[in-house]
Amino acid sequence: MSDILTKPLENAEDFAFLRDYFDENKNRFNEMKDLILPPQRVRDMFERMGFMMPNADFDLYWTTIGWPQQLQKSLEESEKNLAAAKLKYMGELVMNQISLKKEVSDVEAQIKEFMELGDLESWEERYIVCTELEEKLKICRDKADLYGSREEIFAQIPQEHPTIERLEKDFENHILFWHTANDFLRIYPNWMDGPFTLIDPEEMLNCMDKWVRSSARCAKLLTKDPKMAAEDLRKKIQEFNANVPMIYALRNPGMRDRHWKRLSNLVGFEVACTPDFTGRAAIELNLPKYLAQCEEVSEFASKEHALEKSLDKMQNDWMGVKFEFADWKATGTAILRGTDELQQVLDDQLIKTQSMTASPYIGPFEDRVRIWFEKLQFFNKILKEWLNCQMQWLYLEPIFTSEDIMSQMPTEGKRFKLVDGVWRKIMVKLAKNPDALTVGSDEDIMKSLKESNKDLDFVTSGLNEYLETKRLAFPRFYFLSNDELLEILAETKDPLRVQPFLKKIFEGIHGIQFEKTMDVTAMISEEGEKITFIKPFNPKDAQGSVEKWLTQVEVQMRSSLKQVTREAFIAYAVSDRVPWIVFWPGQVVLCISSMYWTSEMGAAIRANVLIDYERKCTAQLGDIVNKVRGQLGKLERKTIGALIVIDVHARDVCKILAEQGVNDELDFDWISQLRYNYVGDEDDIEVRMINAWLLYAFEYLGNSGRLVITPLTDRCYRTLMGALHLTLGGAPEGPAGTGKTETTKDLAKAIAMQCVVFNCSDGLDYLAMGKFFKGLASSGAWACFDEFNRIDLEVLSVIAQQILTIQRAKSSNAVKFAFEGVILTLKRTCNVFITMNPGYAGRSELPDNLKALFRSVAMMVPDYALISEITLYSFGYLDARSLARKLVATYRLCRFSTDLCFRGFFFGSHFAKFGACVPNFLSQC
Repeated sequence: MSDILTKPLENAEDFAFLRDYFDENKNRFNEMKDLILPPQRVRDMFERMGFMMPNADFDLYWTTIGWPQQLQKSLEESEKNLAAAKLKYMGELVMNQISLKKEVSDVEAQIKEFMELGDLESWEERYIVCTELEEKLKICRDKADLYGSREEIFAQIPQEHPTIERLEKDFENHILFWHTANDFLRIYPNWMDGPFTLIDPEEMLNCMDKWVRSSARCAKLLTKDPKMAAEDLRKKIQEFNANVPMIYALRNPGMRDRHWKRLSNLVGFEVACTPDFTGRAAIELNLPKYLAQCEEVSEFASKEHALEKSLDKMQNDWMGVKFEFADWKATGTAILRGTDELQQVLDDQLIKTQSMTASPYIGPFEDRVRIWFEKLQFFNKILKEWLNCQMQWLYLEPIFTSEDIMSQMPTEGKRFKLVDGVWRKIMVKLAKNPDALTVGSDEDIMKSLKESNKDLDFVTSGLNEYLETKRLAFPRFYFLSNDELLEILAETKDPLRVQPFLKKIFEGIHGIQFEKTMDVTAMISEEGEKITFIKPFNPKDAQGSVEKWLTQVEVQMRSSLKQVTREAFIAYAVSDRVPWIVFWPGQVVLCISSMYWTSEMGAAIRANVLIDYERKCTAQLGDIVNKVRGQLGKLERKTIGALIVIDVHARDVCKILAEQGVNDELDFDWISQLRYNYVGDEDDIEVRMINAWLLYAFEYLGNSGRLVITPLTDRCYRTLMGALHLTLGGAPEGPAGTGKTETTKDLAKAIAMQCVVFNCSDGLDYLAMGKFFKGLASSGAWACFDEFNRIDLEVLSVIAQQILTIQRAKSSNAVKFAFEGVILTLKRTCNVFITMNPGYAGRSELPDNLKALFRSVAMMVPDYALISEITLYSFGYLDARSLARKLVATYRLCRFSTDLCFRGFFFGSHFAKFGACVPNFLSQC
């Protein structure tokens, strides 16, 4: 601040800056003095306490204390300097204004004298004088503006300078005239007599347009001798301007010797652009008369030149373009990457080059364009072959690094190793020279890639046949993707590595128990439930054939579950029910309980004591509800929860039959229920409903829950069982949340059948569906295709024929049948179910031939209150009915409210059950 206040002043502008700064900061002086007080108080405190400050801090303190006095001195000095400077610069300003008036008067006299001069022949001299006067007038204007701004600094009224403004206006046209004369007459000889090839046509066209307008203006506005000179200039410019279109046409950058020859043929005499050819020569040849011919040739040359430039640009665009590649994992080789941009450029250039070949102006470089087009086509082919080879190599490389796969597919393995070697050589060659155009023209690489792709197609075909063989040997492999199946087959030496895939192969097996000897002794569910196999086996006996020992797992699963079921059936008769429930596996408990209920209900109907049996059912239900309210393990709680759902339905059926007075075992209300009985001598269990029956499939399902059985569920069961009896499929349809898929899955649980749920989309094709159907027919499983009508109509027509083939084979009791060129072993338990939501947009209407293969059932809004009641009951809530009503009312309020955050939330059977489960989760926390 002190430096600014004491800085010397050199002009009035410095004076104005210092004055403004002084006025802004003089009031801050008192504020800055107040800033000194805190250090003073700290210094006084140190002194009272006897604290000795370091010398540096002591000096800094006294310097700070002295600042106010120093600033005060600077302010006083600055104030004096401002007063003196004001007098000085105001005086200088008066003298400057007087000097400016004299200077303006001198310039005025010179300009008036110059404005009387004409004589175009002396244009060079006139131009120099004009430029000097223009500069003098500009200096006067700058001074006038400067002095006016200084007068404002000193609060004076700025003086006006009308003479300067008048001179600027009067002299403006003279300046324009002599500048135009200088510009035109200086370049005119070059255009007329200079080399014709050095004429810039664009510059000439732009300049002539400007000069024609300015010369016409000057000729109109000037007077006396200057007007005569301006008229002469205008005539010269107009005279030359008549030749400009001809010169512009012939100076086309696309003009070549062939075009000059063509022009000569058109005008009838020779015209050649030699080094001596000039604009004057063109005019003397009277070429302006042949302007139409010149423009025709010029336009043709422009079109050809545009094509040539476009071709040059395309070729230059490839300069420096290189293939990008990167190391691929730990393979020791690389792969191409970032080819999308390269492919885009290639496609664009192919289209442009192809359009060039159809152009009428392609003649002079037709061969060049054809060669370039062939080169791009070759590049495009090699890139496609390369990417195809890379895609297959990336897919097959991890497969054939497995020794197990190599040993099982020796021929394909050797062929892949050859391709792998070729691939590595190609990538090494690319690394040495990655230039795109060079590599894209390499015929050796193209030949190697074509042969490699043929070999890879052979390997892929062999791999698919190998996988098909494995799937035929173990049909559940059809439900796995190729990648998942290959992972399994690659680990045949270590059966433990197959464990993670078991849950995708079997419905309820999450893992199997291996002993130290690698014997498989038991199966384990996701919930941790274990069932011991009656005949342990060792996967090593399969000699690496994973499908063989997985088949043994399936066989042991069914036979072990069948034996455990028989043992549990015998134990039920001699045990208390509650201890029996927690001892045996959950699936077995549900099955045996249903079998005894069927038997006891039949006896009660025959004896006409249904009311007494209802009391027994209620008592049994109360026992297990009290049990679930106590301390139970996770498995036991799940078993009892599922059993309560079944027992509640059993009790309700008994109550309804008692109220109706049923006393005949053939009464429809009784035979329309699912009834379980042993049949035959092989411990087979028959599940009946009306006149339809199925054998219990003994697929291990784990300790899973069961769906609450409502009247809607019963009706769906009856339709589906009837469809199965007629060797047809079932087709529940209705809005979302009505339990279409869940009911189908629950019927499969009731019969211990594997049910594979598949979500359909419009991207499915008949090949993928055919693969799925092969798995169903060979494994005997059920499939539920969710949102089936989302599949395209064309695909649905083919699917109809596929399903019909399976159903006809079942109807004829065939053991084997032909399906899409493959002989399959048929298991008659297989079946297809579909669910549909007709209300959604984008859904296809099923073809008539497909509709005929299914029995449809309408699924409408379920009884949410009943679902919630039974679910709460299974969790041990005794007052379940009242709680269920409150729960449903609450969620309905949420659904229809416009204020609550649940607005628009999906409200269906899943949501109702979820709401009922929440209190159970909270009670266990």
